[in-house]
Amino acid sequence: MRQVRRKTVDPSVRKYLLKAKEEGIRLSWNRFEKMLPQDGFGRLGLTCFDCLQGPCRLNPFSREEERTICGRTREELVFKGLCRFLDNSEFKLNQEDLVHALENNTGLLGLARGQIEKMKTACASRQVSGITRQIGLGVLKQDYINLCLEEVSPVVMKMVQTLTQDLSEEAISRGAKGFNVVIAGDIAPAFPFASVSNTGGVEFAVLTGLLDLYVVGPNGLGLGKNVVPHYHTIYAEADYGASKIKVKDWLLQAAVAYTKRDKDKIFPSEEINEVELIGLDKEQIKTNLENGEIKGICILGGGTNLKVTQDALVCEAVTTIASQDVLCLSYGNTAVTLGKYGYLRDSSPRDSVLVGKGKFPQVECVGAEIDVVKLIDLVESIGAQKIVALFPELTTARDIIAALTLAGAGVKVLTAINLPLEGSENMTEEIDKLIIYCTPSDYVNQSLALLKL
Repeated sequence: MRQVRRKTVDPSVRKYLLKAKEEGIRLSWNRFEKMLPQDGFGRLGLTCFDCLQGPCRLNPFSREEERTICGRTREELVFKGLCRFLDNSEFKLNQEDLVHALENNTGLLGLARGQIEKMKTACASRQVSGITRQIGLGVLKQDYINLCLEEVSPVVMKMVQTLTQDLSEEAISRGAKGFNVVIAGDIAPAFPFASVSNTGGVEFAVLTGLLDLYVVGPNGLGLGKNVVPHYHTIYAEADYGASKIKVKDWLLQAAVAYTKRDKDKIFPSEEINEVELIGLDKEQIKTNLENGEIKGICILGGGTNLKVTQDALVCEAVTTIASQDVLCLSYGNTAVTLGKYGYLRDSSPRDSVLVGKGKFPQVECVGAEIDVVKLIDLVESIGAQKIVALFPELTTARDIIAALTLAGAGVKVLTAINLPLEGSENMTEEIDKLIIYCTPSDYVNQSLALLKL
């Protein structure tokens, strides 16, 4: 773990990278490097595991390998593979979505729009304006039983909120002041939970030695699982049908785990930043774009991807773009990333966030991952002419769904991560019309060029 800067730009976690090395713990970066080079067929989208006749793969350079065993062409193989990936979200694709996309030639964009419509329905009435949340490893408290939730359903989050109150006496009997619930990889407007890290930094939360329970939902990356075996932390997986009895059992196990903390491994952090979430006044934003008070809008999204230096590109883009009277808007996992570096506007007194030149040294947060639908509504309302969306580290199905939908609405979308589509000429052509790929070294300059700044 010598090349710390190449792995992440976060100076506050250097001590945890070194701690992992000293304790002989292989983190996600170690595992990524051990697997290089990655499977070339998979990176092109030319692999299939749908039945036990395979797995199949099609050589992109061989005319003899034109179809899989069951007869799928390269085009079908790549499309089906990406459909499986997009289906890995809480808003499942159904057969009607797939049939409609194929019959009407709407492809990826049609599928993404279908997913977004489901997300709009799920959070249609939610208001986030004025809600404040803390972000950073410092939200883990030494004298509390700390629980971390990653990509669990709202139902499970509600169970945890209720049960931590009901079991407060259990926590006290174990010597703690109570339960402290945090989440990884998102902001929680509907629940009073702080955000401990983005999805790519949850390993560091475990390395503090203060995490007693780590629960991962069906769509979570769960990188913290790499560290859990070396600590007292209880690991659990919460599917959509997790029962209250099961969740209560996890909390009771966490209370016992609290008493088994290794004091020699405790390494707390002082990293805490605050963010205030905002609502979007679409009419005011449109007016300020027209009169030049705002030169443009930059939407920041996407996860943390090991293929590039973690957090580097989004932070470089923000420091360059946000100081030029561009209204920068973020949400979910990316907001957590920016929040831990202090780039999100906090709850200090302010003038209107939508008026006045020189008022945008920081980024505004509009909510959780699902609140990307508010940004899509904004684009559809005011037009996409002066809007760019940056997804430097596309990682999850939800990232791609958001990026595709914004692109379909006319927004220029930029990423530094190649999608597994290059095995299909048709799919490559389709995605090239929607999402612009550029190398990490050119990313920030290309972002500025898209905004014409």
